[in-house]
Amino acid sequence: MRIKAISLDIDGTITYPDRRLHEDALRAIRLAESLGVPVMLVTGNSVPFAEAMAIMIGTSGPVVAEDGGALSIKDGRLRKRVYLTKMDEEWILWSEVKRRYPKAVMSFSMPERRAGLVILRTIPVEAVRGIIEELGLNLVAVDSGFAIHVKKPWINKGTGIEKACEVLGIEPGEVAHIGDGENDLDAFRVVGYRVAVGQAPESLKREADYVTKKTYGAGGAEGILHVLKKSGYLGEEDADPLGDP
Repeated sequence: MRIKAISLDIDGTITYPDRRLHEDALRAIRLAESLGVPVMLVTGNSVPFAEAMAIMIGTSGPVVAEDGGALSIKDGRLRKRVYLTKMDEEWILWSEVKRRYPKAVMSFSMPERRAGLVILRTIPVEAVRGIIEELGLNLVAVDSGFAIHVKKPWINKGTGIEKACEVLGIEPGEVAHIGDGENDLDAFRVVGYRVAVGQAPESLKREADYVTKKTYGAGGAEGILHVLKKSGYLGEEDADPLGDP
């Protein structure tokens, strides 16, 4: 197997449970980049949030945000944003959700989003799905483990990765994806190698080529090192390639 890029979920994959960036994950990402393996952040978060993370972490690949509905592509020193959909039925759904569940809360980054809703887990995902079906909306609701992501059926991390690969000039089969949530299943369907972080749901672990022993950001770091070793960028003798902080 020769992997040419790594795509990474953010929340729960390179963070602690409270969403702080994990130091081991940061060092592993920078190791991959130093070995010539571009890293793409692939997240349900908004574009501005994901762009800021990419800059602070130091990733060179395209950013895939809003569950694949938005891309941020480097163009020299600037970034170009590309949106693959627009918001219409999502606002119809939110109006009805808010009417029935006054305590429902959207993600703090919602004013920045253009490709889908993110509802905090103040209501069950089954309730959101029920309203979608009742209203006959062409939407899906996915529980990422951190929030409920509502989007068009054709918008997902897999389609976002495919678009990002066009920018990189590689095939999706040459990408390894590392994630921890149900919304990573679509990414798993298009990439060449799949890593599930230790706390991921069984639905994701069943589709994985490798499941990390560690959880959250430590698991994400383990997954990156596993991919680098398996694809020949690191030798098996490199027992502690991250070294000291």
